[in-house]
Amino acid sequence: MSLASIQNEIEKLEPAERASLIDLLWESLDESRINEVEAKWAAESEDRIDAFERGELTTVDGPSALKELRASLRK
Repeated sequence: MSLASIQNEIEKLEPAERASLIDLLWESLDESRINEVEAKWAAESEDRIDAFERGELTTVDGPSALKELRASLRK
C-alpha cells in the first residue's frame, strides 16, 4: 500500500480515530527515541516557564492565541 493511499484512507477517519492512530504510531516508534523527544520537550517547557518567571517571555490568553492562529491560516 502506498503512502498516498494510506493518507487517503486516513482522511476518511473521524477525528477521534485519527487521534487514536497518532497514539498508535507514536507508540510504534523506538522507545529510546520517544524518551529522547519527551526529555527535550520537558527541558523546553522548563526553559519557557523560567523565562516567563524572569519576565522575559510574554503570554497570550488561549482565545486570543486561537484567533491569531486562525487568522494566520486564512492568509
